[in-house]
Amino acid sequence: MVQTSFQLDEGTAKSISELKEVFGVTTNTGVIRKALALARIVGRMSEDGAVTVLDKDDQRTKVLLVG
Repeated sequence: MVQTSFQLDEGTAKSISELKEVFGVTTNTGVIRKALALARIVGRMSEDGAVTVLDKDDQRTKVLLVG
């Protein structure tokens, strides 16, 4: 197993904390694993044209459209 460490700003640390509850995990590692799994799925689907990521007016909100 590879071990690594990250320096996070306050906003990112807060997001990870919030995602623990969303993902039903208790550790930062659990959040990162779930987020990577989702990113792999979306990445594969976007290659196939099944997902489009929109960024409207430079807002941070992303809309995923599954076809």
